[in-house]
Amino acid sequence: DELAKRLGFDDLDGLRDAIGQQINGQHATALRQLVKKNVLDALADGEVFDVPPSLFQQEYESVARAMNPNAAEAHDHEQDDDHSAADEGMSKADKNEAQKIATRRVRLGLLITEIGRANNIDVTEEDTRKAVFEEARRYPGQEQMVLEYFQKNPQAMQQISGPIFEDKVIDFVLEMAKVSE
Repeated sequence: DELAKRLGFDDLDGLRDAIGQQINGQHATALRQLVKKNVLDALADGEVFDVPPSLFQQEYESVARAMNPNAAEAHDHEQDDDHSAADEGMSKADKNEAQKIATRRVRLGLLITEIGRANNIDVTEEDTRKAVFEEARRYPGQEQMVLEYFQKNPQAMQQISGPIFEDKVIDFVLEMAKVSE
């Protein structure tokens, strides 16, 4: 009880409840991520289609930069179809892995966008506002600064709505899915 009181709880039971809620929340988050991964894997394993070269190249640059953070900026060097400044110095195996990741991301992005479009799934202003407030809550004492940042940066608002849209599409797919053990 003394330990619980020093930590801001009434008694040991209050501390246990708080820890239980935290563990349950972490478990729910991990479970959601696993289910989402399974849905995305199932979509990715579906019918294979070619991806637009410009979208692929953009995503490849992003993946290669993440894998190779010390690479020169893409605009510092001339590029051709087989070379990117972002993958300079990477092994052939790493380049192939970056290509596979980029292709998968672009395909999934196109599939998710099409599923959302075909089923009238959209991100409402209310959805975005809730996400912004959730993000602000992650920075105690700086909430107002975070809110102002999002109000002044439409690109940041757009970046926050992307994951919301993806989650809504995943939820739709899960509603339509026939789950088997």
